[in-house]
Amino acid sequence: MNVPDVWVRDRIELPHGHWNTQDDLRDSAVLAILVEREGVDHLVFNRRRDDLPYHPGQICFPGGAREGDEDASECAIRETCEEMGITSDALVVLGRLPDRVSIAGFRVAPFVARLVRPVPYVLETAEVAEAFEVPCAAFFNGEQWGFTEARTKLARFRRVPYFQHEERRIWGLTGIMLRDFVTQVLGYAPPV
Repeated sequence: MNVPDVWVRDRIELPHGHWNTQDDLRDSAVLAILVEREGVDHLVFNRRRDDLPYHPGQICFPGGAREGDEDASECAIRETCEEMGITSDALVVLGRLPDRVSIAGFRVAPFVARLVRPVPYVLETAEVAEAFEVPCAAFFNGEQWGFTEARTKLARFRRVPYFQHEERRIWGLTGIMLRDFVTQVLGYAPPV
């Protein structure tokens, strides 16, 4: 399955860089990266190292916290380049998904980008254990979607979406943003 760039541009917000800052939350940004491999589009994910103090071993989109006065798209690109070992000129930002708030106290600005020159990833091993890609066609399999109940400080119970890809479970904030991508960009509503 291919995801034409025009779909992304037509179906989600333009990729503006302003922050929707809240006093009690830190700003951060991520990239949901589309990459074509042998005629098939994939989304790129990272798995955090198991020994990190926050969210060890969890799967995420590349990105991270705001530094200085950079705008949201600059933050997403900088963090992605640091984590993945790619250069910013290999990325084209296509659009922006709705901001989401993490249980760790971040307001996250998720962007969708295209890796226009697929290159081998050179991971920042202090943070990233692995990078992997999921074919976009896989997201249409309703049997791989589900919800899990999670306890948080903000709510006693919270229904959190997940997508099961082989042995990997993409859940939490990344599961929420992935569901946004699949619903808005791919036009598929996973089962509820």
